[in-house]
Amino acid sequence: MPDSKAIVAICSNHAQADEAIAALQQLGFNMKHVSVCGRAYTSGEEIVGCYIADGHLKARGELGTSWERLWGRLGEGGLFHVPGIGPVVVAGFLVSTLATTPKNSVAGGGLAELEEAIRSMGIPTDRDYVCETELRANKFVLIAFGTPEEVAKAKAEIEKAHSVERVISQG
Repeated sequence: MPDSKAIVAICSNHAQADEAIAALQQLGFNMKHVSVCGRAYTSGEEIVGCYIADGHLKARGELGTSWERLWGRLGEGGLFHVPGIGPVVVAGFLVSTLATTPKNSVAGGGLAELEEAIRSMGIPTDRDYVCETELRANKFVLIAFGTPEEVAKAKAEIEKAHSVERVISQG
C-alpha cells in the first residue's frame, strides 16, 4: 500500500463506532478499507464468544448484536486473544491481516503481531502503541485507509459527524 494513507480514530463506545462507519458509508468510502477492533470485555458472569450459525458469524456477549452489525457492514469478523490485552473482537480487513501475519515475522508475538498488522496499514510506528493503550481502556479503534484524498475526506466526515472521540493519526 505504498500510495495509501490511513487514519486511526478512537471511539468511546460501540455507538460511536457505528456512527463513524455510517458516516463513511454515506460518504461512499470503500468499506473494504475500514476496520474496527475492541476488547470483548465481560462482567465475568457471562459467556463471550463468536460462532457460525445459519452461515453467518454471530457473537455472544454484551455487545454481540453490535459486533454482528459491524461484521455485516465490513465483511469480516473474528475474535483474537491478544496477550496483555485479552480477547479482542475485530471487524473488517484487520481480521485477514491479523490472521495472515506470520507468527515468526515479529519479535514477541501476540501484541507485537497486532502492532505489525496496524503498521502494515500505513500507521506510523510511533503511533501503534496508542491503539494498544486505547484497547486496554475499553475504547474502540477504527482504522481506515485509502488514497490521501479519500483519507482526508473520511477524517473530515467522521469529525463533522462528531462520531469519534478523536483522530490520533493520519499517516
